[in-house]
Amino acid sequence: MILAAGTIHSPKLLMLSGVGKAKALRSLGIDLVENLPGVGQNLQDHVLLSGVVFKYKGKMPDRPADSNAVEAEAYLSSSPSGDTDINLVPHQLPVVTPEVASRFGTPPPDAFTIAPALVQPTSKGSVRLATNNFQDAALIDGNYLGTDRDFAAILRAIEAARELGNQNAFEGLRESELIPGPKASAEEIRELARLASASFGHAVGTCKMGVDKLAVVDPELRVHGILGLRVADASVMPRIITGPGTNASAHMIGGRAAKLMLA
Repeated sequence: MILAAGTIHSPKLLMLSGVGKAKALRSLGIDLVENLPGVGQNLQDHVLLSGVVFKYKGKMPDRPADSNAVEAEAYLSSSPSGDTDINLVPHQLPVVTPEVASRFGTPPPDAFTIAPALVQPTSKGSVRLATNNFQDAALIDGNYLGTDRDFAAILRAIEAARELGNQNAFEGLRESELIPGPKASAEEIRELARLASASFGHAVGTCKMGVDKLAVVDPELRVHGILGLRVADASVMPRIITGPGTNASAHMIGGRAAKLMLA
């Protein structure tokens, strides 16, 4: 049997089936099958900040119907270590969260965004059951920017996005910086980081592969202590990758699982 349901659904299905942290499952009236406390732990995700917005000079050009408004990304290091942990995602449209719009104002349609992102977070979240009813949504704690290192990195990414958008090369396109604005204080930048950060949609890690006490599957994707059950999706990744291709990685994991089963 192979279970391939996703970073949120895989741990949910395991816990509903009695595989997970014993105390938590029993508190919900679920009979324990295997005590694996790592089920639902180790949640990691890229954090996208929406966003640093600039007024476009004139009217924004029309985009092709099949365009997602993103044509390129830039990967950078937030510290002298040189490790790539942040990136910048230019959008050919204004992209802000409702909270940012309420605080800094709603940008006009003719605007572009340079969205900072954190792609190697040190913060880890979790997925838990709310009830023993499969129809009830799981409780997801992303714990985004939960460490000082992550918060410092996203602040540096905001700084890099503002620096890029204000370069002379953008003079023909950029009229002015709208969000957070050219006179934004250090506290306003920190406020933007808190209000604008959310999931990049690349969650992994809640059924991590390994042999340690929090591992859920072994190196051949077999659930520890359960015969005939494998997990094959992004949830088995012990550590999130830097690039946005978690979907491609999940396909590769599925392909590897098929070869393991055929062998």
